[in-house]
Amino acid sequence: MPQSGRHISKSAQAGIIFAVGMLGLGLTSWPATAQQLSGGARIYFEKGGCNQCHGTNGDGVGDDAREHGANFRESALDKETMVMIISCGVPGTNMPYFEKFSYTDDRCYGMTAADSGTDKPQAPITTFLAKRDISAVADYILETFVGKGPVAPGAEKPAQPPPAAH
Repeated sequence: MPQSGRHISKSAQAGIIFAVGMLGLGLTSWPATAQQLSGGARIYFEKGGCNQCHGTNGDGVGDDAREHGANFRESALDKETMVMIISCGVPGTNMPYFEKFSYTDDRCYGMTAADSGTDKPQAPITTFLAKRDISAVADYILETFVGKGPVAPGAEKPAQPPPAAH
């Protein structure tokens, strides 16, 4: 029986399946939308509490005076690395992991909890984050702080999201 309509070659089908799969896995680097950045800001300041160590301006001077984190403004990290660090934390430092299943297998730096031993990062003080939240806060950090250089004296702080309605 003859086929009707358009025919897509096997190689074109494979390409489409691959592209859709990459979109589903979030492995593309589309620019973040204003809504995604706003959601990322909410996670940075509220849900993740990132500002406590990394500061309101992302300069590593924590809003909690006892804490200091990496200075994002001097960073050259890409999104993939930023997502890995947020998901898995940094072994041997105070940077916690925010993905619930980190270190249950070797997804984090090729190490399990047993492999990392006492260097395994701590769980977050706040809450674990969904993968979409990790991606959103990474987009916010990259767009707002990374590569921006030192904070100018008297510079305005980035807009924080309004408090969530309860």
